[in-house]
Amino acid sequence: MIFYFSGTGNSLYVAQKLHEAGEGELVDMAGALNEKHFKYKVSDGEKVGIVFPVYFYGLPTIVAEFMDNLTIESNGSPFIYTVVTCGGSIGHADKMVADKLKQKNLQLNSAFSIKMPSNYVIMYDTPDKEKQDLTLREAEKQIEKIVGFLEVNKKGNFVSDRGYFALLSPVAYKLYGTYRKTKKFYATDACTRCGLCEEICPSGAIQLSSRKPEWVTEKCSHCSACINRCPTRAIQYGNATEKRGRYVNPNVDFSN
Repeated sequence: MIFYFSGTGNSLYVAQKLHEAGEGELVDMAGALNEKHFKYKVSDGEKVGIVFPVYFYGLPTIVAEFMDNLTIESNGSPFIYTVVTCGGSIGHADKMVADKLKQKNLQLNSAFSIKMPSNYVIMYDTPDKEKQDLTLREAEKQIEKIVGFLEVNKKGNFVSDRGYFALLSPVAYKLYGTYRKTKKFYATDACTRCGLCEEICPSGAIQLSSRKPEWVTEKCSHCSACINRCPTRAIQYGNATEKRGRYVNPNVDFSN
């Protein structure tokens, strides 16, 4: 079983590759959270994966809320691993997963990180195409390595992208609560009212009015899916994003 959360496809792609390698069915944490589906039965010997992108050196709010409510029923002790995707470094996101599991008398057996092209255009521009392609090629190698480790249930912390400022993770993560407000999101006249942003928002923060999308909650996860996946580049965030690039994982299958 693979629990995943993804905004623009990086973590979903990793989860899909793990699924193709036989690591179990996919469970969208955002969908499960909205449906309040928190109880899962795991057969003896089955592995449990938790795949997500790092936000502010920590867990996306959706991942944190889902894990707070998660119940895993098993006859034995499931092998639990996490894969954290990042544009730069993951801080202590893996340790936050371990702490939440420990509260449920569960153990994180393995932790991995995979560097992916960054999508958080609210704060900085996307890398150019050449850098994206290079990062994605390296990510494929890392995914293959992780699959090999999981085939033999290799235990340990194999995070390679913790970052120089990991000790500041608690401070950085507190900023997440401040910065994930929605008031600066808006849609320009380029909006065609296709409804994609409302459909894909994992926080349920967007509603399509008679004219344009409206953000109806004070905060969201700041996954940036609405900005990056808008087919007409109509969605912006303050003055920060109009001239910046957009990024969606080119290999992911969103229909899955």
